[in-house]
Amino acid sequence: FELFGDSTWCKKVMKRKGVRVLGLSYGIEERDLWSEKMSNVFKMETRLYDCFIPPERSPPIARKAPNATRSCEDYSGHCYETPYQSFRICLGPTAGIREGRQYETLQQHLVGRP
Repeated sequence: FELFGDSTWCKKVMKRKGVRVLGLSYGIEERDLWSEKMSNVFKMETRLYDCFIPPERSPPIARKAPNATRSCEDYSGHCYETPYQSFRICLGPTAGIREGRQYETLQQHLVGRP
């Protein structure tokens, strides 16, 4: 088992070969330790969403965090060993623009996923 804060994962299941799992993380703010963990421990690609945090305060949203370019083992900053994509989009009950922010639905993000 892998423990992280109040979350626990079965390593045997998370590291199965031939299964392409995608991590979706919403409201990441400045740093998203969950998505870094998914990337660096389980080698899972992630998609990060936040329409509130200014990009200059969040290296992943600004696309400035290492992105599958290095080992993160001895790196103390934001770092992803597996590719991530970041979006200035929030999750909402309906898609659209509200108060100048773009919202999409979970259903939209799951299209084409098994």
